[in-house]
Amino acid sequence: MRINFARFARIARIYCLYKKEINAYFFSPTAYLLSAFFIFLMGWIFFHSLLISKENYSVSLTSAIIRPIFGNMNFLFLIVIPLITMRLFTEEKRDHTIDLLLASKLTHLDIILGKFLGGFTVIFFMMLLTMIFPLILAIAGYTDWPVIITTYIGSILNAMCFLSIGIFISSITENQIVCALITFCILIFLLIISQSANVMTNFMLSQIISYFGVSSHLATFTNGTIDLSAFIYYGTFVGFFLFLTHKVLDSRSW
Repeated sequence: MRINFARFARIARIYCLYKKEINAYFFSPTAYLLSAFFIFLMGWIFFHSLLISKENYSVSLTSAIIRPIFGNMNFLFLIVIPLITMRLFTEEKRDHTIDLLLASKLTHLDIILGKFLGGFTVIFFMMLLTMIFPLILAIAGYTDWPVIITTYIGSILNAMCFLSIGIFISSITENQIVCALITFCILIFLLIISQSANVMTNFMLSQIISYFGVSSHLATFTNGTIDLSAFIYYGTFVGFFLFLTHKVLDSRSW
């Protein structure tokens, strides 16, 4: 059996960049402050949803608690993810290390993957913290785990879309604050698109706009179903913005 050492060497280089990104997050207060802010708000939303569910026994725990807390979690991603991604490339430009990174043995795709995985790890860490809420419900007798699993899958894919946008914006801006603001505005615009599709009278136009809205695809997962078209949408979405980021890095090599 022939061993492809070049492939292992490439994976090792990506891992080195990934480790550098993780250290930048977790060896500084950034990840912990964002995580504390995130889990505090999620805890408050969970507690508030519990109080409401006690007053309305006709509504299931899935509708009264699970869908609201996951819906709000994905809304919080609109704030948190721009703050995570704003440093990915802008910090390299500020420290004048971007050209050294591009001149290294890492390909542009390797750089993008390393930074994407680094940012995703922070987001995944935050999502792991929210597992405490389904576990509390499980102790109380909640058993609809398929909905929780599919909703987590949808939330992960949704976060990856937001992350891909943030990485792209970080590659074309020089200032971290500007990067965060532009990313936030784009994410809000995507949310508005999904909401506006619900009030349109033209059915065909409504379906087209709804398809391009991220939250409309997330809804299929929160209903406990897995739709192949949603995976295609998310994969295309992430691939498109990572492709744009690749083109930006290519332009700096000219």
